[in-house]
Amino acid sequence: QRAIAAGPFQPTWDSLTQGYHCPDWFRDLKFGIWAHWTAQCVPEQGDWYARQMYIQGHPQYEYHTRTFGFMELDHWWTAEHWDPEHLIALYKRAGAKYFFALASHHDNFDTFDSKHHAWNAVHIGPKKDIVGTWADIVRRNGLRFGVSNHSAHAWHWFQTAYGYDAEGPMA
Repeated sequence: QRAIAAGPFQPTWDSLTQGYHCPDWFRDLKFGIWAHWTAQCVPEQGDWYARQMYIQGHPQYEYHTRTFGFMELDHWWTAEHWDPEHLIALYKRAGAKYFFALASHHDNFDTFDSKHHAWNAVHIGPKKDIVGTWADIVRRNGLRFGVSNHSAHAWHWFQTAYGYDAEGPMA
């Protein structure tokens, strides 16, 4: 087990609210792009697909059970047409000064070469370090880079997964 390096914050909300200040560069850079891109985009059925595919009777649930099967989306996400060089050049021409990538969605699937578990884009699906690739290209293009992590609310956002298929053909 690796030790976590000491830093300026304690693992409390109070520590964050007292000590964290938005970086000046973020205040000054008025336009950026955020790629909320993971396996949940494969079905092309809307933003909350990954949550609603577990709600029996919901149109996204009906689509998902007809088309895929549970726990399969991460394998279907292959990123075969992903062209990050082209995208970052396009975003830069549009005036973006920073770019953020999704590092982990509510399903705890990491889009980077995670050292914590193998449930990640290097081992499953694209077989690529999505975040690492974005980071390299973004920085080479002189933009600021960041990541977002949605796993803090996974227990709540994905709570629907615990009640799926209580009845019906997929029970």
